[in-house]
Amino acid sequence: MRSQASNPVLLLMAALLALPSSGCASAKTPKAALRLEESTLEVRSLQTRTIAAPSEIAILTATIALLQDLEFNIDRIEKPLGVISASKISDADHKGEKTALFFLDFLCVVGSVAGGSGGSCDSMSTAKDEQALMLTMVVLPSLERQGEYAVRVTLQRIIYDKEGRVKVLQRVAKPEIYQEIFDKLRTALFIEVNES
Repeated sequence: MRSQASNPVLLLMAALLALPSSGCASAKTPKAALRLEESTLEVRSLQTRTIAAPSEIAILTATIALLQDLEFNIDRIEKPLGVISASKISDADHKGEKTALFFLDFLCVVGSVAGGSGGSCDSMSTAKDEQALMLTMVVLPSLERQGEYAVRVTLQRIIYDKEGRVKVLQRVAKPEIYQEIFDKLRTALFIEVNES
């Protein structure tokens, strides 16, 4: 009969237990890694409002009506989660930008007709032309008061150049835009509640 000291399985297990566990223990997470930046907290505060409503469904219904009035396409509705996603394609931001696009196109055509190099035309075709707006809204029941809901709206935009390439990808962070959205949502909710 063999002794337990000569059993290779037990020797292997003992050797593994004796090895220092340096893998996870030595890796330290920086203290600041799990903290949110101040700018993140500021953006979240301007994106979130507390709204009194008879139900979460009333807020979702009013939001859908508002988004359709603003010519958004409703991409996804998750009633159990209280989430609505919508998008909209629009032209360049303002008339001056559209005028600049016209002149850039005109210069490209004149340059190619006059025998100019096509390279300058390619570089001019990167002007802003259209943008995609993506809006997501999340509605959660308030943990503090019955009949109140925390509503958070996030808005991003992607600006494409004339060739369909992404030129700008950014989060919209203007307080007046979010204030306008929430003002219109409160009006739409008032109409929704009083008509039903």
